[in-house]
Amino acid sequence: MPEIGEVARIVNRLRQHLVGRTIASITAPEDAILYKDTTASEFKSALTGRKVEAALQHGKYFWLVMDQAPHPLMHLGMTGWIHFKNDPAYGYRGEGKPLETSWPPRFHKFLFRLKDSDDELAFVDSRRLGRVRLIHHDGYDLRNVPPLSKNGPDPVQTPISFEWLQEQLAKRKVPIKAWLLDQGAISGIGNWVADECLYQSHIHPESYTNNLQPEHVKALHEAICTVCKLAVETNADSSKFPDNWLMLHRWGKGKKGGDVMPNGDKISFLTVGGRTSAFIEKRQKQIGPNVAELKAEKAGKAVGKRKLKQEEEDKSDIAEEEKEIPHKKVEKVSSRGRRKKQEEDESESGIKEETIPDQIKEDPDQPVAEIHDKKTNKKYDVKKIEMDGLRRSSRRKPAEVVYD
Repeated sequence: MPEIGEVARIVNRLRQHLVGRTIASITAPEDAILYKDTTASEFKSALTGRKVEAALQHGKYFWLVMDQAPHPLMHLGMTGWIHFKNDPAYGYRGEGKPLETSWPPRFHKFLFRLKDSDDELAFVDSRRLGRVRLIHHDGYDLRNVPPLSKNGPDPVQTPISFEWLQEQLAKRKVPIKAWLLDQGAISGIGNWVADECLYQSHIHPESYTNNLQPEHVKALHEAICTVCKLAVETNADSSKFPDNWLMLHRWGKGKKGGDVMPNGDKISFLTVGGRTSAFIEKRQKQIGPNVAELKAEKAGKAVGKRKLKQEEEDKSDIAEEEKEIPHKKVEKVSSRGRRKKQEEDESESGIKEETIPDQIKEDPDQPVAEIHDKKTNKKYDVKKIEMDGLRRSSRRKPAEVVYD
């Protein structure tokens, strides 16, 4: 996913190729997923003939300031990118993938043709996870309206302080990797930038935010400022990153000899915040309990609460029984124990209490009826119910009572 450095790369190219020019025409196929709170038709109608005054960025968002509202606000999602017809080498592609030179490029969602220029640009997104909006507000003040107002600060556009970071981390109780990925907390940091910041600050990605001590927060603050600033200044050109950065060596997962740092440290991987995290176990130590330990502790507390609730219910049941039979001391056993004892009693007699007709329960010595056992085709006098072997499994169906 394009992060703070890759988006800065796009914004710099927009300033070079588009700012100061007028959009002569737009091609934009309808896409109900990509266009948010607008349509491709509205997008074309609003921007055709308009002049671009500036290109700005906040975190992973970027936008064009037009000569009048509305202004297009864009997010690249997972695979989005801006391609320029006269600058094909600037295209974004994965390692080992060929550079696409055909025009218009595949999966383009809109295409700008410029006045007094043969250059064109296209917004491309194969997975359609990017977003395009039209914002009716002052183009230089979009930071103060949704969706940007819901995002945290951009650590390059508006540098964060140590005190701010310490306060924000203390408020939460989440793995630090998940916090860094939360755009509502801090903008622009994605998967590789978060892992790099944690690697530089010697913090395990599963360490919880509220467990970080001042020295950990200080190291993390320095790493965020350094990594994000260099990513933006180099336009995320990895050839300009220091050789000891984790980012340069993390992509060899599963490849023979590809998951090792230059100094021989092994790169490990785990999932935190729904994303694969790369870290060096030898260097990045866990601070406080990890995710698994906290889950186990939470599960243990839940079991304890259920046990306590059951004990309270048992006490309540015993109290109710003693009220009903005040002269009798009720044996203090759990409801589960009472059920077990009842089952044992039924097993000894062979008959569940509910299988005996109500008439027999009232006066078992009075032969008011006969019991007809369908399985043996025998009839039993009530007085002989115990003697004649009607000790059957409690699983059998109740015997049928035949009345004269």
